Amino acid sequence: MKIEFSIIMPIYNCNYFENAIDSVLQQSYQNWELIIIDNNKNNDVLKVIKTKKNRNIKYFKIKNRGIIGMSRNLGIKKSKNAWIAFIDSDDFWYKTKLNEVVRRIQKGKVDFIYHNMHTYSEKKSIFNKKLYTYEAPNKYSRFENLIINGNDIIQSSVVLRKSILKKSGYLSEKKNLIAWEDFDLWIRISMCTDKFVLVNKCLGKYFISENKIIKHNRFIKNIKNFEKKYKYEIEQLKKNYNIKEIWWIVYAKALQKYNIKEYDKSIKELNKIKLKYNKSYLNMIYIRSRIFLKTIFKK
Repeated sequence: MKIEFSIIMPIYNCNYFENAIDSVLQQSYQNWELIIIDNNKNNDVLKVIKTKKNRNIKYFKIKNRGIIGMSRNLGIKKSKNAWIAFIDSDDFWYKTKLNEVVRRIQKGKVDFIYHNMHTYSEKKSIFNKKLYTYEAPNKYSRFENLIINGNDIIQSSVVLRKSILKKSGYLSEKKNLIAWEDFDLWIRISMCTDKFVLVNKCLGKYFISENKIIKHNRFIKNIKNFEKKYKYEIEQLKKNYNIKEIWWIVYAKALQKYNIKEYDKSIKELNKIKLKYNKSYLNMIYIRSRIFLKTIFKK
């Protein structure tokens, strides 16, 4: 059976979108449609698309005040294929990305695929760092792992079955969950399936941009709203596994104190959390957080 993808790309206040579009056009696996949801104020995106002369690109204009879940949901609803892939407009994929995903799908027993990515930025200190993800410890289900260990899944790496996405209820469009909409979706998907698979390769680049920094700030700001939504699940798992604290909640709340203050104090706080919990996968979270903080504080 032919495997076909619907690739969803929302564009909002981004100047790097052509790289993202080209990375899709240059895929070695070509059974896809690219659905672009344009939330830019000008018509630059449409002008670029017209130069590509590719019938597999579908274009929609939207005004949603920067609510990314609304853009992605529109793209999903306009899609025609059984597999959905997400890519942010300032990230890009390597040419073999979809080929690697197809190989894994063909092995079976998978509903949700994700992978590692390199970073890139205008700052040399951030260029080509590796953003690792980790596989869930065997003692936890995928749902339990997400609640206990937090979100390590990079949005632009995700490919999943459309049927599972429909069953789980799409992305949140609520303002109080902005920057948490992807994590919220992964949790709801994990309630429907445990067939999450990590392809342990870097298959693209993740851009540390101004938009990503704004999202990181909103992530920290909306931690209480997210914690409130999953309060029951968090408390049950703490009780079941005799866990005193959920480390990623401690981490996000700690960063609230230093988000717009001093880099050195922020790193000191992260070091304390890393040493306290002493878990190997925290290295990945720690590195990712340092990258964001370096950018925020212009180090």
